Amino acid sequence: MAVLLNVRGVLVMHLTELKVTSVARLFGIFAISLSGLTGCSPSDRDFALNGAGTDLMSPKTVAATDGIDAYFGEICRQADLPVNGPRPLRCQTSGFDEYAWHSVAKAGLNDIDHRCDLYLAWLENKRNERPFVESTLTSIGATTAGVLGIAAPGSDALSYVALALGFASQTYSAFYTRALLGIEPSTIKLTVEGRRLAFRETFLNARYREKADVVFVLRSYLKLCTPQTITMDVNTFARAAVTGETPPQFTNLALERQTLGTIRPVSGPAIIERRPAPVPSKHVSDAFTGPNYNDAHLTSLRQKLCVRPPDPDNSKTMTAIKMWEDAAHGANPDSQYKNGRVDDREWNGVGQQRGLRNLETCAPRFQDIGERFVLESPGREAALIKSLKHVQLLTEGQSVAEPQVRRAIATARQKCTLPAAVGKQESDVTIDLYNKVLEWASKPEGSSCV
Repeated sequence: MAVLLNVRGVLVMHLTELKVTSVARLFGIFAISLSGLTGCSPSDRDFALNGAGTDLMSPKTVAATDGIDAYFGEICRQADLPVNGPRPLRCQTSGFDEYAWHSVAKAGLNDIDHRCDLYLAWLENKRNERPFVESTLTSIGATTAGVLGIAAPGSDALSYVALALGFASQTYSAFYTRALLGIEPSTIKLTVEGRRLAFRETFLNARYREKADVVFVLRSYLKLCTPQTITMDVNTFARAAVTGETPPQFTNLALERQTLGTIRPVSGPAIIERRPAPVPSKHVSDAFTGPNYNDAHLTSLRQKLCVRPPDPDNSKTMTAIKMWEDAAHGANPDSQYKNGRVDDREWNGVGQQRGLRNLETCAPRFQDIGERFVLESPGREAALIKSLKHVQLLTEGQSVAEPQVRRAIATARQKCTLPAAVGKQESDVTIDLYNKVLEWASKPEGSSCV
């Protein structure tokens, strides 16, 4: 490659100034050793000539997009959020609110912590394996250390070598790994853990409004456990301990956090204004307690409680909340949580108790939340339909979504003398009707319901 010829000229110039002999022999040894560690690949040439490039779209963009989608599918599964399809899974992020995005971010941080801990353990184990360390020093040290000694005085030697000689990225990272092998393990662990804790504390109350926010934060967190960053952090913190200066990492972390809570308007590029929060409707304050809820939460709540639109006066929603609280908190009328409104505990869940936010969207075939409670458990819908067929009110049908099944339910209600309550339809399934139909089916053939 042309770049190697240019470097050879630079090497000869410096060696001449240093009055070192046998230039050809030294360069020949260097070129041979370099050939096993580097390669003039198309990717190397492209980065050397164009850097990141000037075109927004690149072939790597498609691969990166697919990778992010697949990663979010796995992270949403770890966060108990809805996914679909075979692997690679796809996270159903449509309609995610800030709480859902926050769960995704926390699951991603946990995943990165796991990978980082494995890397730190590997690094410590390899540091204790003398053959591995010695082979690393031989393969990398003989090449890079020799070049560092004759690189341009005062230059950033590593950058000089990586750019001018087209070092493969694996070898460049391997140099940092070699540097880490010489650092005391507890220093590395304390540095990485301190950086991770500071990052988590800074982003503890961050509000994620969209997927791009989460990608930004997870990538920033992942960089904390790369060989290059760890080496830089150890050096920076050691220097700060001597000089008393604040490490720049803390300033950069504050700036990263600030980007999630602000937007920069086009008309004022030097002014950062906080993005105003949307004003929730009165129905939100009726259904929820606390200031952290908006109309998106109300829409999600209605979907989970089987409230079908329209609900202009919010009455169906408030009735559904009471029905859910009766089922979730039992028949105790004095329960402090049975107040007809959703609080933080009921929405987010506590311990093993799932919150409303983690409840799946109500299936369209259920008329309301009460019917969902009766029929959603495995086998119960099939048991009801089988019983209706047994008492000869139904000849065919497999789901309560079918009109003939609904007609049979309404007929059963009449024959069992169980009139629908106020606000309910004759074809709605209630727990008393469900039990009565199953009891009827257990009687001798031809028996009446009552």
